[in-house]
Amino acid sequence: MNPTLQALLDLQDTDREIYRVRAELERLPRELASRSEKLDGLRERIAELKNDAQGLRIRVKEVEDTVATLRARQRKLESESNEPGVDAALLASYQHEIRTVKGTINEAEEDGLRLLGLADQKLEEAAQHEETLEAELPDFGKFEEAVATETAAAEARLAKLQEERKGLESEGIPEDQLTLYLGLLERREGEALAELADLICQGCFVSIPRNLYVRIMRGVELVQCPNCNRILYSHG
Repeated sequence: MNPTLQALLDLQDTDREIYRVRAELERLPRELASRSEKLDGLRERIAELKNDAQGLRIRVKEVEDTVATLRARQRKLESESNEPGVDAALLASYQHEIRTVKGTINEAEEDGLRLLGLADQKLEEAAQHEETLEAELPDFGKFEEAVATETAAAEARLAKLQEERKGLESEGIPEDQLTLYLGLLERREGEALAELADLICQGCFVSIPRNLYVRIMRGVELVQCPNCNRILYSHG
């Protein structure tokens, strides 16, 4: 095998692991943030429900005050209607107004009960979310600790790999070929080389002309896949 190709293969093994560790370092905080956002969402929903319930109870109190005012008006009308000297026409007017006030009171009381029921529903839903939050907080704490441990281990592993890589990169790889490799490494997310097996590139699974296989086996040059541009190698 071409010595440069072998050096690139050794470098690829390390780079593949570096990409894996970097992906892990990106994944861990994303998962932590996702779980944290879920808990924050629960907290926000609980606060929203309690705020809604408070607003509904304020409206209930307003309804109660209105009903109290109407009842006072009803009593006053009833008292005035029973005073001496009230003729039939005035009595009929009083009775009509009393009926109107009573109807308004009934409507207000029904509205108050409806609002009170809605407030209770909001508080019940908030309590359910609080139970969920209470149950999930210990698991989140454990997960947070696990993420911190795994992150520290991954960072240590990455530092070691990067140190190893320095030696591999300096092992006689021509600058132009190293530049080619590094460009492919970035574009192909850590897979700059691909094995050629049965005339099929194992990077993109496209058939390769036989003449390219012959060039690879000669070991004189680096040969790239015409489809994915990865540097090809073969174990014969």
